[in-house]
Amino acid sequence: MNDAATPVAEYRFLDWRYEPERRRLVRASGEAAETRLKPLPDRLLRRLLDAPGAVLSREQLIDEVWTRREVNDEVLSRAIAELRALLGDDARAPRFVETLSKGGYRWIAPVARIEPPTTRHDTPLERPAPASRGTDRRAFAALAGVAIVLLGVAAWLLRHDRSDGPARLAVGLLAARPLTADARLEYEARFDGAGRVVYIRAARGGSTSELVLVDPATLAERVLWQDASSLSHPAPSPNGREIAVTSETDKACGIWSVALVDLRRTRLGDCARSTEGGLEWTDGGEGLIYTAPAADAAHAPGLALLDRRRGTQRVLTTPESAEGAHVHPRLSRDGTRLVYASQHDGEQILWQTDWPRLDRRNALLERPEPVYGHAFEPDGTGLWVAGDLTLYRALHRLRDGGEPELIGGRGAMSIDIAANGAAVWSEANFDADIWLRTGDGAAWTPIAISNRYESQPEFSPDGSRVALVSNRNGAESVFVHDRRDGHVHALALDPHLRWVRPTWSARGNALILTAYEDRHTRLYRYRLDGDVASPLPLVAPDAFLGVERADCLVFLAGHGSGRGTLMQWREGDAHAERVPGVDAIKTYRMSQEWLVWRTPDSTALRAAPWPSLHAVREIASDDGGEAFALAGHTLTFSNDGALWTLELPDGEPTRIAVDRMPSGNGPSLALSSDGTLAVVTQTSMSMDLMIADAPVLATALGRH
Repeated sequence: MNDAATPVAEYRFLDWRYEPERRRLVRASGEAAETRLKPLPDRLLRRLLDAPGAVLSREQLIDEVWTRREVNDEVLSRAIAELRALLGDDARAPRFVETLSKGGYRWIAPVARIEPPTTRHDTPLERPAPASRGTDRRAFAALAGVAIVLLGVAAWLLRHDRSDGPARLAVGLLAARPLTADARLEYEARFDGAGRVVYIRAARGGSTSELVLVDPATLAERVLWQDASSLSHPAPSPNGREIAVTSETDKACGIWSVALVDLRRTRLGDCARSTEGGLEWTDGGEGLIYTAPAADAAHAPGLALLDRRRGTQRVLTTPESAEGAHVHPRLSRDGTRLVYASQHDGEQILWQTDWPRLDRRNALLERPEPVYGHAFEPDGTGLWVAGDLTLYRALHRLRDGGEPELIGGRGAMSIDIAANGAAVWSEANFDADIWLRTGDGAAWTPIAISNRYESQPEFSPDGSRVALVSNRNGAESVFVHDRRDGHVHALALDPHLRWVRPTWSARGNALILTAYEDRHTRLYRYRLDGDVASPLPLVAPDAFLGVERADCLVFLAGHGSGRGTLMQWREGDAHAERVPGVDAIKTYRMSQEWLVWRTPDSTALRAAPWPSLHAVREIASDDGGEAFALAGHTLTFSNDGALWTLELPDGEPTRIAVDRMPSGNGPSLALSSDGTLAVVTQTSMSMDLMIADAPVLATALGRH
């Protein structure tokens, strides 16, 4: 039997050639065909080819290709069917994959393994060592679900959308293919005038990043710049001769030009550090719009215009600190409109203004949303946005006066559209798990594991159950893990809404949930003994993060502004009232005795006894996010790269000896009444480039 650990440059079987390094499947004879495999069929094909003639049980394939127990026989059967469709194989008369009556599969075609030469001259950069097998499996497993979910999105749109535009787009995006096949992170892709793609590539946690140019037709790559600094925001010039890019170190952010003819680099100016930033050419390549450093402490970084002919910079926008930095400038192809984002606390508002006068601007979104990138359609009739505008992170279409239309591209973190209508985006997949530790020195135990994103844990009052949020079924939804028997119960919630921020009610066996409905949020009470969710009456739209006490309901009003108002509503009252003594807050936690909150303008935590809220105590924390938890009088929080605990009101912080720190988005820390600690950690991340050709999108858009 061949040694599966030996590096293989190619596998050859019948009329096919498979190149694992490039995830490329090529038909060697007959009708020409070439396919860039998605991660799941690639992993499955590689496993079968490494054991030709051997019987691989269904359980073995599930364990070695997916690695997660939640994958069932139906998922495996669909994956085998997809692989057979790629190869043109027939299950009734197989030439490649044979199904065995005992529940296994066997590769039956002769396989030739072609090993790579000792020395290679076609790779411009040495590749990093591969990840561990476990990490690699999880990354492939996370990416594998994208195709299945995307099919579901398309089907949903076809069933529910009255105009067939978004549905056609979603179906069109199903024909998208991976553009690159590198294990590193690939992001911020932009087309140049010749249809090539320039993007950034970096290893997760690595010390270097690269500026890369790839030809989608030949897949030939050229590394333009490799550097220890963080390269980002590549922008090809209109004349195709250079690439503008930002380079950020611990001390400075610079704008650079890289000439394609000889890779000569020229520093053009300074940019704002530690912001999303962005670059956009104008005036035929003589001007460059970028995010400049803030003018002073009262302002955030704004947009500026670099005039290369005169060597001067002109300030375009000077946002107030509360609005956030102006980032991601993009011009319409006719040069008359500029769209950019104002970024604050990880969310963005998209603004459109006339160019170059900037006389007026209008918001394209009703409220701040998680937005990661945007691009105009070639004719300017629509704007594609990568962000969490509906059920989850994906590609959406915005048109003047309309609501965001979900069109697919699950996991999209950037977007660019070429003049001919081709689209390229980075497809990101994250896996986060929740871990429990029952006390000092105890081992960490994962709960409710899937290959998707688990987060926002909340213990029941007696500590026996944990409510959590997961996107394992597509959109974010709520599950309850029972610590007594390990059972995970999915709440019966409307799948067309996003459900977040579960908290346990003090009024019986129930949870208070926040739902994203259309453009607003709304609070629901979910009774676990009846499996039914009921909207809470007399609570204003945009209510968020509700906590139901025995005598009142507390919640945040004005969510999305970054400066929420803490409200309380008592049964029988006609309306909710503002909680006195608390200014604008970013987030909060409550126990029966205490309120702990964080303001938008400080990372410090504030604690006060409830309901009097007198003698406010300030607690140093540099986290700035939601890595803090409250149980009774005990506060646990993150500061200076460590976890700390203290007893309110006067206890001093004590460092907790842990080898696992919270690293998830949103609430990533919880504490039970018995002292059990829950921590959310991100366990894997992948980011690959996807491309949809111009004819595909032209058909999807109904343009011929």
